[in-house]
Amino acid sequence: MKSNLLRILLLSLVLAPATLLAQDEKTLWINGDIGLNSNWMVNQNAYQNSEMNYATSFGLSGGLGICYFLSDGFGVNISPGYVKLGQNYHDELESGTANRKVKLSYITLPMLIMKEIPMTDNPTWVSFGPELMLLTSANQEFKSTDEYPVYNAAGYKKGDIKERFKPFDLALHLSIIKMYELRSSSDMMFFYAFNTAFGLLDINSKDWQIPDIHDEYKGSHNFYFGIRTGIMFNASGGKY
Repeated sequence: MKSNLLRILLLSLVLAPATLLAQDEKTLWINGDIGLNSNWMVNQNAYQNSEMNYATSFGLSGGLGICYFLSDGFGVNISPGYVKLGQNYHDELESGTANRKVKLSYITLPMLIMKEIPMTDNPTWVSFGPELMLLTSANQEFKSTDEYPVYNAAGYKKGDIKERFKPFDLALHLSIIKMYELRSSSDMMFFYAFNTAFGLLDINSKDWQIPDIHDEYKGSHNFYFGIRTGIMFNASGGKY
């Protein structure tokens, strides 16, 4: 009898237009997601060469996560994952053309506070907090015509340049998440999110904090924004 009453209650929550099972307090959900980001490195480190024009850069991300809903309107999210960052550059001059790509890969650990936005058709949450980023690889590609001016060829070496970057970064992360119940299962949800993060630390290692052609140096910072989508599973065993 108690089990039947619980099923009736869950069905009524599914049919309510602005209610979601994940909003019940003290429920634990596990999620997996994949995303696509637009990547940027704020303040270019050209290693004493002339700075090139920024070009669009994209990278994939993905990972697993845990959401714990403390109350109807608040929760916490810890989502270890992997993200491809970096920056593309492109120049077209009378003296020649050049393309440069800096590719960075990080293991990420965002630790976020979640707050529900009330009065929405489907539950919408804002997540905000720090994101720890651990560098796993750094590579550079450079192609140019013979006429393109390069003043420090060693700065544009091809291949592994991991020693030029600090092993970790700390970013501020913001996500806006929209959730939808999958009616075939009361313990599963689909979600998509807009997310962005800005690195607080200069990512260049001390030995590679090189002034530009104007004898000035500005620290480089990771920045990305994009979308991600995934599935959430209720791990609370039906106990609300």
